[in-house]
Amino acid sequence: MPHFTEFNSHPPFPSDVPIAKLECISLTDLRNGNELESEALFDACKKDGFFLLDLRGDEMGEKILDDACKLFDMGKTLFDLPYEAKMEYTMGGARSVFGYKGVGLSKVDSEGTPDRCEFYGISKDDLFGLSAQLPSSDIITNSRPLLKSFLSDNYSLELLVLHHLETHLRLPSGALTSLHPLTKLSGDQVRILKYDPQPSSDRRTSLVPHTDFGSVTSLFNILGGLQVLPIGAPNTEQNWQYVRPQTGCAIINLGDSMVKWTNGLLKSAMHRVTYAPGKQAAATRWSLAYFGHAHNGALMKRMEGGVIPKLGDGVVEEALTAEDWLYVRSTSYKQEGMKEFERVVGKREEADVTPIVE
Repeated sequence: MPHFTEFNSHPPFPSDVPIAKLECISLTDLRNGNELESEALFDACKKDGFFLLDLRGDEMGEKILDDACKLFDMGKTLFDLPYEAKMEYTMGGARSVFGYKGVGLSKVDSEGTPDRCEFYGISKDDLFGLSAQLPSSDIITNSRPLLKSFLSDNYSLELLVLHHLETHLRLPSGALTSLHPLTKLSGDQVRILKYDPQPSSDRRTSLVPHTDFGSVTSLFNILGGLQVLPIGAPNTEQNWQYVRPQTGCAIINLGDSMVKWTNGLLKSAMHRVTYAPGKQAAATRWSLAYFGHAHNGALMKRMEGGVIPKLGDGVVEEALTAEDWLYVRSTSYKQEGMKEFERVVGKREEADVTPIVE
C-alpha cells in the first residue's frame, strides 16, 4: 500500500475549513544539501514549529511510507482485540509512558471531559534491547522487526532535521545530534492511535490541546482532524487551523525540548485532535507517530553560543535531565506535576491543560 493509497478510498479533505499554511520540505533536497530548502526548514521551525516533509523519491522515505502502511494494518488488528485484553498492557508505573491507553483515560479540558482516543506506545529501548522487554500482545511481539525498522528510519529523519538546525543555529557540529544517540536510554517511541467516528450530534475535541515534550515528532495520517494553534494566537476556537494531510508526506513538528535549548528561538506549537472535517468525519481516523527525545542524561537548559538568545537578566535555570523532564511533563496533568513544571520551565500562556500524553 505505498504512498498511502487509502487517500483515494476516503472522502476528500474539504476546502471550506481553516487550513494551516505549512511549508512543504523535500527530503531529497535536504539530503542533497539544497541551501534554499534548508533555510525553509529553519524558517518553518522558527515561525510555525510544524512543516510537511515530502518523502517521495527518497529510498528511505519510500520505505518509511511502506512501513507506515503496514503498521496501520497492524494497528487495526491490535485495536480489534477485546478491551480487557488490551488493558493487560495498560500504561503503568511511576515513569511509564509506554503501553496501552484506553478511550477516556485522559481528559481534554479542566472540567475533566474524557478524551476520545485510544493508543499504544512502543518503547525504542524495548525494541533495541536497551531495557527489559515490556509485556505486550503477540501482535506487537510479531511486529517487532517492522516497528524497529520504522523507528530506526524516523530516527534518521530526526537526526537530519537536527543537523540542519545545528547549522542554522551556528552551533558546533553534534551539539544537538549528539544528544540523541540510538544506543542510549531515552523516551523515544512509536505510537499507533485510533479515533472512532463521533456521533454527529456530539462532535468535539478527541485529544487534549498540548505541545509535545521531546525534540522532533514525525506523524503519519490520512484523514484530517489534527489542528494547530498558530504561534502567538490566543487559544480561542476560531484560531484553530486544520493540518491537511498530503500524500507521501510526514507531518513534522518540534517539541518543547527544542524551545528550551534555543531559549524560544525555535517553536513548539500547541496542537490538538478533533473530529475529521466534512464527510471524513464518518470514518475511523488512524495516526502513527514517532516521538524523538534526547537521551535520559541530557541536560534540559539553554545551549550556549551561536544565534541562541541569551537568558534575561537574573534568570537562573534549573537544569533537569531529559529523563526527569519527561517525567515532569508526563505527570503534569496532576496539579502537583503542573506546579512543578511551571516552577522549572515557566508557565506557558494558554496551556491550561497539559496531558499525560504527547
